Amino acid sequence: MKAVANKYDKEYLEKDVSLVSININDRNENTKKEELPFEVLLKEISKKLMGYSMVLVKNNKDDAWDLIQVTILKLIEKKEVFMKSDYKTAFAKTVLKNSFIDKYRKDKRMVSVEANSIQLIEQGKLQEAREFEEMLTFLESMDDEDQTILAMLALGHSYQEIQEVLGHISIGNLRVKANRARIRLAESMEREHE
Repeated sequence: MKAVANKYDKEYLEKDVSLVSININDRNENTKKEELPFEVLLKEISKKLMGYSMVLVKNNKDDAWDLIQVTILKLIEKKEVFMKSDYKTAFAKTVLKNSFIDKYRKDKRMVSVEANSIQLIEQGKLQEAREFEEMLTFLESMDDEDQTILAMLALGHSYQEIQEVLGHISIGNLRVKANRARIRLAESMEREHE
C-alpha cells in the first residue's frame, strides 16, 4: 500500500517541502524550528495526502480530491488541535482515513428510492404515474432514515434487516418510525391512513 501511495505522491508533489518545520540557523549555530503558516501547511499537506487518498478510493481521482477537500475542511475546523500536533501529516492522514470510513458507512446505509422504483407508465396508467412522482417528491423531502425505512419496507425487507442497516435503533422504535412515516406519506398524498 505504501508503494502505491508513494507512486501518487511523486506524481502530485512538485518539490519536497518539509511540512513540520524550516531549519533556521541562529547565532549560536543551533537550529530552531519555525512553524509554517497554516495556509501553506494545508496546501502542502493536500499534495501529500493524494497518494493515500488514491489508495483508499481505488484510483478514482475525483473521489480522491473530494476526500481531500473534506479532510481540509475538517482540519480547518480543528485548526488549534492540528497546529499543536507534532506530526501534522500523520494527523491529516488519520483525519482522511476517518473521513473515508464515515463516507463508506454512510453510502452503505443509503438506499436509493429511484434506483429501486418500478416504471409505472403504461397506457391508461397516467394518474398512477403522477401519484408515484408525487410520492417520490415527498419521499425526497423526508429525512434519510425515514426514506431508508419506507424504501426497504416497500421492497419486502423485514424489520430485522432494516435494523441491521440502520444499526442504532430498536425494533420497537423502528416500527413506530415506520408507522409515523407511512402516516405522513398518506397525509401528504391526501389519503386515509390505516
